[in-house]
Amino acid sequence: MEEDANLNPYGRMMAAGVIKAQLVNRLLLQRARAQGQTRADLLAPIIVTGLPRTGTTFLHRLLAADPAHASLPYWQVRRPIPLNPQDTPEARLTEATAFLEVRRALTPELDGIHLIRPESPEECFWMTAQSMVSRLYWNLAPVHGYQRWVSRADKTAKYADYADQLRYLQGVYPGQRLVLKAPDHNDGIAELLAALPEAKVIITHRDMIEQMGSYFSLGRTTRILAVNAPDPAREAETIVDMTDVSLAKMDAVRSTHPDRILDVRYTDMMADPLATVERIYGFCGLSLAETRRAAIAQHHANNPKGKHGEHAYSLAEFGLDDEWVRARYAAYSATFVN
Repeated sequence: MEEDANLNPYGRMMAAGVIKAQLVNRLLLQRARAQGQTRADLLAPIIVTGLPRTGTTFLHRLLAADPAHASLPYWQVRRPIPLNPQDTPEARLTEATAFLEVRRALTPELDGIHLIRPESPEECFWMTAQSMVSRLYWNLAPVHGYQRWVSRADKTAKYADYADQLRYLQGVYPGQRLVLKAPDHNDGIAELLAALPEAKVIITHRDMIEQMGSYFSLGRTTRILAVNAPDPAREAETIVDMTDVSLAKMDAVRSTHPDRILDVRYTDMMADPLATVERIYGFCGLSLAETRRAAIAQHHANNPKGKHGEHAYSLAEFGLDDEWVRARYAAYSATFVN
């Protein structure tokens, strides 16, 4: 953070706070293990991943609308295991609400890119971050060298911790299937599947020009307050590296676990969300009862695209052009996007 990210005073304070909070979460997990709280049998969780900005949030929140599922709200993924008896869900909700109010005041445009509310389902890289091998830190600040290391690092210990957190949370939600989401998983699916033999993984795919432009824009929005001088060209280099490694790792694991990984196209999700959900349920061996279907359909009707603002972006702002991206990812796109 100090040597690579060019943090300003606010960025330094923010980074220190997040790292401290994640170290606390790490200690809380050790305590929960020692107290026998991480031994619940998991109902096979459904985990959505893919490259960032490929519809993972859209799909996750669709699946989370099923009342038979348990998704983790923002207040809970920030600190899944309470500090003490006084650290109730209500107390953690109050804390998360205060944090998000400040964040919205500083970056109101984020609502149109990635909506976060205290009680809405949120991605679980807040949980994997306690391993210190997580994309969360790249989202906070442009730690280029660290992120290149993360992309290639062994993640066995990371997913052993993640699996125990899910077992703890299964005890909080008995009888409900956990539905989770994070692009952070896309360079660690092999280790995730080894740690969670019950899990089914859904990988989303989107046109690479749209995906990259959207991800560059999101990163600029989340990191701009933390650094003295943003460097869009260098950020683009790191993101291309992350993308290349992630695609290679996802491709390598897909052939060895065909019964546990399902690929879903963004265009199919947008064209017919309920048909996509039905396909996922069939893959997971689940039935979509009418009451569950109705809940998912109602969620979709209540949350149309653009409800919280439109998201405009351009690759040119980051020194890339459409043809370069199209050529670099032509083989991937031919297989999974087109």
